[in-house]
Amino acid sequence: MERSASIVIPFHNEAECLPTLIAGMAEAVKPLSRCFEVLLVDDCSTDNSVQIVRQAAAQFQWLRLLQLKERGGQTGAFLVGFAEATGEWIIRMDADLQDNPADLPAFLAKIDDGVDLVIGFRDERKHNFFDKLLTTTYDLFVLLLFNAPVRSFSGSFIAFRAGCVKDIPMRPNDHRYLPLIALRRGAARVEQVFVHHRRRDTGQSKYKTWKKILLGPIELLRFFGRYHMGHYDLPQPGAPKNPSAG
Repeated sequence: MERSASIVIPFHNEAECLPTLIAGMAEAVKPLSRCFEVLLVDDCSTDNSVQIVRQAAAQFQWLRLLQLKERGGQTGAFLVGFAEATGEWIIRMDADLQDNPADLPAFLAKIDDGVDLVIGFRDERKHNFFDKLLTTTYDLFVLLLFNAPVRSFSGSFIAFRAGCVKDIPMRPNDHRYLPLIALRRGAARVEQVFVHHRRRDTGQSKYKTWKKILLGPIELLRFFGRYHMGHYDLPQPGAPKNPSAG
């Protein structure tokens, strides 16, 4: 059975990447017969990214532009995108061209089979040695702290059953732990697909290595505490929704 899907992609000052991303997305979705949408979420860009997306949205009916009123980072952008998404499944991607839209069919095949959480496993990462080492260390800590059922949680190309990621009371940078939150919220069937990770050749990376080193372990431990205290659990019937990222 073909499931409806919403593809959510945050961006901030990605004018160099967006035309190629949108063209690749148009090619990837051309053969699809299912109900789908692509939500590009602007995190207060100061270049001409918004104009590029607006022009593309006028051309492609499946493309929507969402704009944050103030900087929210990827976490804030995903909060808005997930809230607006109408699909039964939500697929998150990055806008920097390292996630390849051509890999979408692999995710769609899994969600049509009823998988709750599909994680893109990068078969050949195009990062430098030090970034690879940091990611491997992060994955090891996640495996030890959360008894994670898959090899890697550090990828950015991920599909979720929508109910697992709607109305999450996320804190800043919690987007990094969305697969773990989905597991906490009942994602029972979890699988990985190999994706073709690409080198970033245009634009400027928003990730700083020193921040990963200094803040990463602290953030992970804080998340560990919130996770086991039930902060991310599905709300009880009748409980007020709290999608704030504050």
